[in-house]
Amino acid sequence: MQREFRTGILFTAIGQYSNILIQLIINVVLSRILGASDFGIVAITQVFLIFFQMIVTAGMGPAIIQNKSLKSRDYGILFNYSAIFAAVLGVLFGFLGFAVSYIYKDKIYIELFWLMALIVLAEGLNVVPNAMLAKEKRFKAINLRLLFSNLIGAVVGVIAALMGAGVFALVLSVVVPAIITLILNFFIVKIPFNTSFELSALKKVWVFSKNQLIFSIINYFARNTDNMLIGRFLGAAPLGNYSKAYGLTVMPNTVFLGVINPVLQPILSEHETNVELIKETYLKVVKMLAIIGFPLTAFIILNSKPIINLLFGGNWNAAVIPLVMLGLSIWSQMLNAATGAIFQSRNQTHVMLRANIISTIIIVIFTCVGVFTGNIATIALLVSVAYMVSFFITNYMLMRFTLESNILSLLKILVKPIFLGVTSGLVLFFIEPFTNFHNIILLILVRGILWLITIIGFLALTGEYKFVKDFVKNKEVR
Repeated sequence: MQREFRTGILFTAIGQYSNILIQLIINVVLSRILGASDFGIVAITQVFLIFFQMIVTAGMGPAIIQNKSLKSRDYGILFNYSAIFAAVLGVLFGFLGFAVSYIYKDKIYIELFWLMALIVLAEGLNVVPNAMLAKEKRFKAINLRLLFSNLIGAVVGVIAALMGAGVFALVLSVVVPAIITLILNFFIVKIPFNTSFELSALKKVWVFSKNQLIFSIINYFARNTDNMLIGRFLGAAPLGNYSKAYGLTVMPNTVFLGVINPVLQPILSEHETNVELIKETYLKVVKMLAIIGFPLTAFIILNSKPIINLLFGGNWNAAVIPLVMLGLSIWSQMLNAATGAIFQSRNQTHVMLRANIISTIIIVIFTCVGVFTGNIATIALLVSVAYMVSFFITNYMLMRFTLESNILSLLKILVKPIFLGVTSGLVLFFIEPFTNFHNIILLILVRGILWLITIIGFLALTGEYKFVKDFVKNKEVR
């Protein structure tokens, strides 16, 4: 298991980190070409795209990975179902553009939605081959394919922006990778194609898929209520600033959980009944994420303005305060994001669904209250509070019902990481007057080095350095 985990982490890191770097470069380049309204328009389309992507991909993929009774012929049958489903959803997404253009009073959404319908179609067709690759633990093929596809998409997006394509440049940078990934999948994965639609194959994954799909739909509304309401009642420009800030706060999830989560379920699913092993693995992952998450929360909050100015330019200063407020929840979002793979590996998506329903109700209520105030900063603050409450609810249910333990065993391991976050935050606060350089790169570099020294010193003094070292090397850690 350790060898598989190490190999998976290595190649997933290559794929995910290259993708993050590519997306960051695209964002930095296009932020200097396009305005807040352009990003706001794309943010609105992405709200609906994410919903359709989630419907077309969420249910069947994890179910295929978890189910050990599927035969070779079953994969071909499931692909047939996924192909029809993807085609129907792609057409529906295209027609949805007419309704969105009417609601937001802009005909550009019609063209954007039909172009992005290709993403829905391609990702729906990719569900079965992607799941087969993950189930077979072919992490090298998955991530080298990801790297190549995103690189081509980035080149197309930047060229399109320089040629004056506007918001279409942002869309093309996402459409192209989806299509290339689909083409590569047909070369990499040997799907046993057939023309059958036997229900027996679908029944094998139905219960798991159903719970996973409902969870994803509910989670979608929890994560996108803010975007939909801000875009509707405050306008595209405020939404553009909010989405910039929000994107930075979820980036740590992409950086760290994007490497761990794709590996966790395929490996732990083989140990579904070994509760103690899965619990120990989860607590180690959470502790490592907390050691990163709490000090990272402090760094982003206390350096929000130079971070915004460095990445996007001075014309995005309206995103600074939302970043500070949303930044408060970075640690909780990071720690909470690891729960899904554990619920799945224990084949308890029903518990995951119940926890998500409760969390969603809280998040939606807090978001609606924030939107009622008409203030972006207040919305961001209340969304952060909701995410922190969600962390405790989800982990309480995970520890009690899925891992047969209690949340106190989880909270105990967070004590030192919390102190680490507070310590690093105090250091950043006191050195701020002495590091106000005019050069933003120098400012962030100096503060980052001092912040990193603080973390290393804390880990050395508390003895947690050994835990981090053993975790990175995937040794037995305590």
